[in-house]
Amino acid sequence: MTARRVRDSHAGGIRLRQVRDLPRIRVAEPVVGMNSDPQQCSRSCTASNTTLFVVNLYAMKRGLSPFISCLVALAINAAAIPAGAQNNNPKPKTTQGTSRKQTQGTTTQAKAKPSPRAVASPPRRSSAEKTTPKGNESLQQRALAIQRRAIVVDTHNDITTPMTNDDFDLGGDPPVPYRTNIERMKKGGLNAIFFSLYIKPWYVKNGGAARRTLDMIDSVYRAVERHPNELMLANSAADIRRAKFQFKIACLMGIEGGHAIENSLPTLREFYRLGVRYMTLTWNNTNDWADARGDNTHNGLTDFGREVVREMNRLGMLVDISHVSDKTMSDVLDVSKAPVIASHSSARALSNVQRNIPDDLLKRIAKNGGVVQVNFYSLFVDQKTVAPQADARGEKLRAQQEALSTKYANDPERLAEESDKLEAQYPLPPLPISKLIDHIDHIVEVAGIDHVGLGPDFDGANDFPQGARDVSMLPNITVELLKRGYSEQDIQKILGGNFLRVFSQAEMVARKMSRTISGGGSTRRINR
Repeated sequence: MTARRVRDSHAGGIRLRQVRDLPRIRVAEPVVGMNSDPQQCSRSCTASNTTLFVVNLYAMKRGLSPFISCLVALAINAAAIPAGAQNNNPKPKTTQGTSRKQTQGTTTQAKAKPSPRAVASPPRRSSAEKTTPKGNESLQQRALAIQRRAIVVDTHNDITTPMTNDDFDLGGDPPVPYRTNIERMKKGGLNAIFFSLYIKPWYVKNGGAARRTLDMIDSVYRAVERHPNELMLANSAADIRRAKFQFKIACLMGIEGGHAIENSLPTLREFYRLGVRYMTLTWNNTNDWADARGDNTHNGLTDFGREVVREMNRLGMLVDISHVSDKTMSDVLDVSKAPVIASHSSARALSNVQRNIPDDLLKRIAKNGGVVQVNFYSLFVDQKTVAPQADARGEKLRAQQEALSTKYANDPERLAEESDKLEAQYPLPPLPISKLIDHIDHIVEVAGIDHVGLGPDFDGANDFPQGARDVSMLPNITVELLKRGYSEQDIQKILGGNFLRVFSQAEMVARKMSRTISGGGSTRRINR
């Protein structure tokens, strides 16, 4: 959460047919979903210059030898064809891409340093190829094909708020200014979504943080039960793959704001039982055991905060370091036995806001095996451009906002909703999508291709780059990555493969640490 506070056989023998004459068969998606090699599947199933032999095995009972001889002869002939003639369009090699750094408003070209997990990038596409209608159409088709084969994961979406407050049905049109529903998820090729359980700081002062979390959890269950043919509740990496195989969208939950557990490890465990699979240790407010971004009340994590991290490792709940201070982030990396995630953060080197992650910590996250899920919110993409625009809008709307604050002083949910509607009437000029992709490039350069993913923060803010404003537009990310020379393998990692690896590893750590939920856990609480 970001700004929004305040997505055909003959009877007699053999028939030879070309692949292009065969009806289209959907096989690749579930295979990829089960961790098969998508490039091998593509080579064996869809190569345009490969001849497919359809054999009537029943007819072959009477005379198998002639057919074998025929097939051997054909195979020998095929082997004599030069490799280049068999495939005129080889796929690009694995790439790390080139980073275009944005620093203090200046744009400089920088050659990407080789990552330990990436090899040299292939030649980039020419500008002419990018701009011709035929080239664009081909690129779009290729991107959509990759999107269908990949497992696409959004690790942070705030549509849960209107689902809870207004009983919004994901099968309908989202209320203004929200943009996520099932139709758009399908259009975007989404396979898994983490519904954010954002708990406003108001509940810390006035009470009811845990109850509000339970209400939001219930809204996710309601959505899944209303749409069983489109959605399924998921609690594991295997569940996400199963949802892909069943052509459903996996629904998961992540708590945003550690104050939701009300300083109780038993409460943390109950949320895990209900399906919560990550927790952002803080929101923008420091809690009793962890500092939020820009704060140093506890000098990072307290002893209880360290125990929270260890208990999350034991459970298999992902530790989310978005929103926390740099020192808290560092302490988490010292303590955690499992890979961590930043569910919705970008690169501070390109947009100097405290919510983004500096390069030294990006390197530590890579060493930990974790993943940074890039946030699409415009301010986090280009602070230098967007901050003055946002400030000017805020000043223009100051009087109206103050009136809303007075009117809904005791209703934080209604206040946030009305404030969002007001701001949405005055959208900021959208940034070019290229600036968003720069963040992916940068994290690949600094941390490696295995440590970046997508955490757009849709419906947690109003302002997003052009072509990346809601979940239906996720294929545009794939198009832009193709333009920069990323291979399909690497694109699949970014779209969701990296996150699935981290999720699976966290589950493995938990199995090694404990086979119970409550039985092996601490009962420690902080009493206020």
